[in-house]
Amino acid sequence: MKVFRQVPGPFSLIDDLSQRLLRRWVPKWYPAFIEPKTNLFFERLGHSFRPVLTGKRRLLSQFRQLAMYSHAASQAECMFFKPDLAGHLDAITKAYSAQEPGGWFFALDDSGKVIDKTLDLYAHAFVIFGLSHYGRTTGDVSARTRALETLAFIDRNFRASEGFYEALDGEGKKIETPRRHESHMHLLEACLFAHATWGDAVFLEVSDQIVNLFFSRFYDAQSNVLSEYFTDDLKPQADREKSVILCEPGHYCEWIWLLKKHAHAKGNSSMHDDVCLRLLEWVNRFGWDRTHGGIYDELDTEGQVVSGTKRLWPFTEAIKANALMLDCIHDPHREAAKNHMAVMTTLFRDKYMQERGFWTESLSHDLAPATDYMPATSPYHVYFGIMETREILKNRGASKSWRAGPRRLAYASARFLSAIVRETRLKLQKSKAV
Repeated sequence: MKVFRQVPGPFSLIDDLSQRLLRRWVPKWYPAFIEPKTNLFFERLGHSFRPVLTGKRRLLSQFRQLAMYSHAASQAECMFFKPDLAGHLDAITKAYSAQEPGGWFFALDDSGKVIDKTLDLYAHAFVIFGLSHYGRTTGDVSARTRALETLAFIDRNFRASEGFYEALDGEGKKIETPRRHESHMHLLEACLFAHATWGDAVFLEVSDQIVNLFFSRFYDAQSNVLSEYFTDDLKPQADREKSVILCEPGHYCEWIWLLKKHAHAKGNSSMHDDVCLRLLEWVNRFGWDRTHGGIYDELDTEGQVVSGTKRLWPFTEAIKANALMLDCIHDPHREAAKNHMAVMTTLFRDKYMQERGFWTESLSHDLAPATDYMPATSPYHVYFGIMETREILKNRGASKSWRAGPRRLAYASARFLSAIVRETRLKLQKSKAV
């Protein structure tokens, strides 16, 4: 694995990563994940960037991919990146749409046949999220219509006495399964982005409902515990296999991000800061491995490690959450927080990512690679983790090394030349084929 040269400070580190993300990784991921004959996205890649057939292609993967490429296509660094966004959305819509408007089936097989007609709340949330990014980039007004239809479908079919059910079967009946804050959290994420894109009041109304549910049911303020699973009446429930009430540091971090976004949408940017600081303190105290580094996957309510593996997505969410709360941390602790961010970003760069765009999905407790495949869902975490963190640090006026400008120019020039060579090769291959 190639290790990048060390540069000082979290802003410079994130800036360097964002250049690689936009100028190399996203343009490389895009053609690797596409299945040309269907215009859908593969579920998984191997480390040769070749698709790995799993027998299942989830709706979730399709819309996470679409959201990322839509956002990237609007960035200045991606001026030569021209994904067929409309073609992908059309293919996804034809393949996954249920009969009732706003409903979406869970999964296809590798041939494109629907094999799972489950109506999943988590996946429907990402339909709205993907449509909001697609609509913002393309200006396609039909994206708003589809997003509103999807939210109306959720409201008609998933409503419980409090919050929403996790999933419905093909007949529209509730599937008996433990309830989760996670599916509600991603619906909150989707509605906040949809409201920011189109401004419809209904998106903010549902966001308010989910935030209220977080404070009344999901989060125990007295113990600072955010449980993963709940009974039907939303009381914390132990994991069926591990027989303990689980807490995931990565989800603590995602709630920090979304509570801050909700506060911004409500016009009071500090309204949730006290809770967000408590959530972050828990993550940095218990979730961070002080021996090897990294964010543990699962803890119990006392902060004891249940699962010592370290997936990629909690790490990207932790970087983003720490960046968000920098201005809420008072001196003399702020400098230590910046140093912690720099350590985290360096570890992410050196242990999870490779220069060519490969990533390691999961590490063992001592940071050894534990997987050899790349799921289609993970670039969403890498992409928005880096881009949101860059925006956060940029907005707070964080200083960066004087070397950043020349470094960025040199990297951009190299990637530009590489793109020309790649396009020339493709044209030659096509002409020979003719």
